[in-house]
Amino acid sequence: MTREEKYRQQAKSLLRSISKARELFEKHKPSIGYVGEESLRIAIKKIIPNGFCVCQGFVINKEIEDEEKQLSSQCDIIIYRKNKDAIEYSCGDLSVINASSVVAVIEVKSSITQRTFTTTFNAFEILTQLGVPHKFVFIFGSITPKTLERWIRNKQIMTHDTPLYDWSDVELLPKAILSLQSHKYFVLDHIQNDYNDWVGYASYMIKDKEKKEVSCLQEFFASLMDLIDYDSLTIDINEYSISEGFTLFQM
Repeated sequence: MTREEKYRQQAKSLLRSISKARELFEKHKPSIGYVGEESLRIAIKKIIPNGFCVCQGFVINKEIEDEEKQLSSQCDIIIYRKNKDAIEYSCGDLSVINASSVVAVIEVKSSITQRTFTTTFNAFEILTQLGVPHKFVFIFGSITPKTLERWIRNKQIMTHDTPLYDWSDVELLPKAILSLQSHKYFVLDHIQNDYNDWVGYASYMIKDKEKKEVSCLQEFFASLMDLIDYDSLTIDINEYSISEGFTLFQM
């Protein structure tokens, strides 16, 4: 099985699990959210190579002098390197992972509002201070590029009294934001037009070497594998273009 087929298989399995949960728990929305989050954890466990683990819990950095600032808020999904120093504490399904072993943190939302988006950004700022460079937002619901841009700029206004970002802000931003219902995967990237180079979020139209369209879920899985030095998708560069996006600042 090729990498592309493996990612496509896990994407289909995840969608089937969510569809079944919506059918069974139509009148109990929290259960749908739980199934979605747990199914995503299971899918990631199936694609990551040996030497890496997935859990939910907290990130800790005991090298920070202020003990009150050593621990993150609760994280939905933590991907970390398996080593003897990785787990600081574990109880049942909940673990506290040392920041030095963390590869990425994923916040999972059934749907999202500006308030929950801002809360997620605040949590990501703490994770950045703890030393976690890669953060993702996974939304089962829908979001438009215009709404996403407005919320990101509003967060900057709340913090810095300006909607403008610069290089110092990049490490605080999510590496990517997925909206499953909108079929969009917005990647923090270099965006070039006829006049300038920019940093912003872009959603791409991609096909693999077999001319099959690459879904947002496949892109997401491939992004995670790229972080652990694992050769991921083989794409057709002639079938690769920006679908939607927005810029944050000029390079």
